[in-house]
Amino acid sequence: MKKIEMRLWVCIVFLGASFFSALLYAAPEDQISSTSPEEVTYCIDPNWAPYEAIRNGIHVGISAQYMNLIADITGLKFTLVKTDSWQQSLEYVQRGECQLIPMLNTSDYRKQFLDFSIPYFEAPNVLVAKAGTPMLQGYSGVGNRTVGIVQGYRQVEYISRHYPGLRLKLIPSEEEGLKQLENDEFDVMVGSLMSVNMHINNLKLEDLNIVGYAEPFDSLAFGVNKSYGHLVEKLNYAIERIPESRKVEIYKQWNNVQIRYSRNYSVMILTTVIVLISLLWLISRNRHVGGYKRIISQKNEEISALQATLLEKNRTLGFLTAHDTITGLYNRNHMIQRAEEEISRFNRFHTTASLIILELTPFQDVDLPLDASTREDTLKVVATHCLNTVREVDVVSRFNGEQFIILCPQTELDAAKILADRLLACLMGHYLLSENFNVAIGMSQLKESEEFPEWMERTVKALYQSKRQGFGNVSVAQ
Repeated sequence: MKKIEMRLWVCIVFLGASFFSALLYAAPEDQISSTSPEEVTYCIDPNWAPYEAIRNGIHVGISAQYMNLIADITGLKFTLVKTDSWQQSLEYVQRGECQLIPMLNTSDYRKQFLDFSIPYFEAPNVLVAKAGTPMLQGYSGVGNRTVGIVQGYRQVEYISRHYPGLRLKLIPSEEEGLKQLENDEFDVMVGSLMSVNMHINNLKLEDLNIVGYAEPFDSLAFGVNKSYGHLVEKLNYAIERIPESRKVEIYKQWNNVQIRYSRNYSVMILTTVIVLISLLWLISRNRHVGGYKRIISQKNEEISALQATLLEKNRTLGFLTAHDTITGLYNRNHMIQRAEEEISRFNRFHTTASLIILELTPFQDVDLPLDASTREDTLKVVATHCLNTVREVDVVSRFNGEQFIILCPQTELDAAKILADRLLACLMGHYLLSENFNVAIGMSQLKESEEFPEWMERTVKALYQSKRQGFGNVSVAQ
């Protein structure tokens, strides 16, 4: 009898463990369907028809129909929190006064306080302008025109990052923006295709035309406050189970509303073409998302590499424009610029400066002219000795040919003379110079009301004086 009771208890324990294990590893759809209805608060853009809007206190539009489908699948109970503007809706969801927004694009800024579902609706953005404006190739074709855009839209962040030179004017809604565009308060407006087309027709703004696309296209998803991130899994579950045919029906239903009031046939034709292209792109996009992401990542890497290469070439170009190619010293133009800066400083603060000119003259009794290699080696030797002798604040340049100039900022003549004597001694001790060249040095101190050409002329006269005295000395200008 005891054995039978023991076996009975073992069977009961085994069945209980199996039951709890089945509950623990139930499929996500079983878990979602078995939970009691959860109330979820949400905010929308109240003025973005036909995508979504508040009319007589009721949420209508494309997002409303998708939310009804999702509520049927998940059992979630959605409750609208009314707002007056899109900016207010963003503030509400950020503070947690509503748990989610059903239709918005992802962006780096929004990811700071929102988790996003998978996208469920795709639509193009367009540029609108007065009749007579030529077709614009995206933002790159806007030029100096001022662009109107709804405050808080993802496009504001996108333009600021990729087209910082564009002039923007923030507007409260697309409907108000079209009215301002009609009154010439700005030049071009960016907006959602279906919404812009509806407002143009309803307001009878016959002087406005769609003049181009505005990248990127809208890829709309649910944005959930990070405190309620558990909702994302349920939303994704429902979005994946909405039939493609039902999505197309919703798109066609609201698209037909836009065309019904069309008066401008050119706009109607353009809109029809854009809608057809968008519809085909929408159907095929789900099959190619992974490939697109890989392509975008690859292109971003290529752009980064090209930017790095361009930056390096710009640095090299900047170096070459200011330096001599043989010696690596500053060139003539840079020396003149630095000397004029020192003269300006002298005129403002009365801080003196000195100028040293060193020139090499080949021996006249050399039988054969110096080859190019020996000449370049000699110039490099002079450059090395100059850099090793002068101070960090001094500026050394190869001015032309075998002539070198040293600018000594905030240096009186006596101190500069010591530097010139030391440099001359170093140069005279090197065999390339002692065997092939005479060395002459002239120097002078900057005077009141003196410009660079006058200062240079006095220093050159001192250089000629050094040559007349037989080279190998430092001559000071009067």
